[in-house]
Amino acid sequence: MAALLAGEAAVVQVDTDQNPALSGRFGVRGIPVLHLLRKGKSVDQLSGAQPAETVAAWFRRLQPVR
Repeated sequence: MAALLAGEAAVVQVDTDQNPALSGRFGVRGIPVLHLLRKGKSVDQLSGAQPAETVAAWFRRLQPVR
């Protein structure tokens, strides 16, 4: 996934067991879950296992217009 979005976004994996406060902050109820953050705030999320192409399309749909 990180390779598909190289130069467009940073892809970060968080261990929810080791970071319960962060999980709570973003309302994580199940994994996997992806959050798109802008300025530290979640603007959308995608839950469940998804093909890489679906995740890339989701991300690009939510990108701000340049």
